[in-house]
Amino acid sequence: MKRVGHTAATVLAGLLVTAMHAMPQGYTVSARPGALNYIEGDVFLNGRAVSDKGLRSLFLSANDTLSTGVGKAEVLLTPGVFCRIGDNSAVKMVSPSLTDTQIEVTRGEAMVEAVGLVKDNDITVLDHEGTIKLEKEGLYRFSADNPATAAVIEGKAEVFFGSQKIELGKGHETVIGPVLKAEKFDAKKADDLYAWSNIRAQYDAASSYQAAKTVDINNNGGWWGYGYGGWYSPGWFWNNGFNSWAWLPAYGAFYSPFGWGFYAPGLIGYAPYVTVPVYGGTYWKNNPKPGTPVAVNPKNPPAVGATASSPALYAAARTQAAHSFQATGYSTANTGHVSAGHAASSFGAGTAGGASHASGGGFSAASGGGHAGGGGFSAASAGGGGHAGGGGGGGGGGGHR
Repeated sequence: MKRVGHTAATVLAGLLVTAMHAMPQGYTVSARPGALNYIEGDVFLNGRAVSDKGLRSLFLSANDTLSTGVGKAEVLLTPGVFCRIGDNSAVKMVSPSLTDTQIEVTRGEAMVEAVGLVKDNDITVLDHEGTIKLEKEGLYRFSADNPATAAVIEGKAEVFFGSQKIELGKGHETVIGPVLKAEKFDAKKADDLYAWSNIRAQYDAASSYQAAKTVDINNNGGWWGYGYGGWYSPGWFWNNGFNSWAWLPAYGAFYSPFGWGFYAPGLIGYAPYVTVPVYGGTYWKNNPKPGTPVAVNPKNPPAVGATASSPALYAAARTQAAHSFQATGYSTANTGHVSAGHAASSFGAGTAGGASHASGGGFSAASGGGHAGGGGFSAASAGGGGHAGGGGGGGGGGGHR
């Protein structure tokens, strides 16, 4: 995961600034943790069934419990941090504070995708008397089964149990109990929650891209700071088109472990992007167009059209996508183009701050004939012919209904 931005302290200060008058009609801003952003199947808040109507006003307060039967749910923590729970699972909101966010996994499984973290914010997950602190942006998996476990797919975490403490790095997990021991886990194992989280990350990035494009940057302080000019603040912005909250950073670009990108409004014109058909079913019926641009990480583009049934399989598919992108070159969101020979270096490791005013600065996985069949999704990308069949991209058909 790669982040480009200014100091964390400045971003945190921006979280506390409301910017209602700086947003176009149809957008409101919130930095409050605990927003219930998406559900499918059987979902309950404190034992009462939840409908996907009116999610805009649903927040988990302290001691609220969100649970699922045959269903899944996405909860927004601090801006840039997503908590997703799987089937037959439950989480409890312990502390919805911006500076000390705590959530407890009480049953089943949960995954936390931390795309943007600020230095002064603590994200803590409680699990069967264990305490797990997220130290870096990354992707984390928690199970409350017997035995309870914590795993780091990407990133770094500290795990505490009584007087015991260990650090977990990428590709390691531990059983939560009196004897903490970091062990490698089987990254090739099929994982429905991982696959569903990838699809949700796609929709979240698409919603963010659309919201950033809509923000009138000329009324929000101009280009200095790449988007933060005193009026615009980062946070969760309600996007009517997607009927969900969209995360907009104040500065620079952030990349999720799945390869999807989140760009501040000041950089969105330079965003590398792919075009994906985020539509269908009932939940996304308000999405204005079937072909929606989604920002991506040009160095590690998402494996669009591939079934992300495990971290290992997804990584292999993403590598293949990167080779295809580098072979065909990129186009920017503002119609610029980067030739194949310069694609890998123009944006480098994602240092958008240094490249944003260079010729185009970023690039997109320009179209090329991707196709989605049978309810799958695929970007029109990768130089022609990416294909997802029969619910591709997902595992379990989650993310759109």
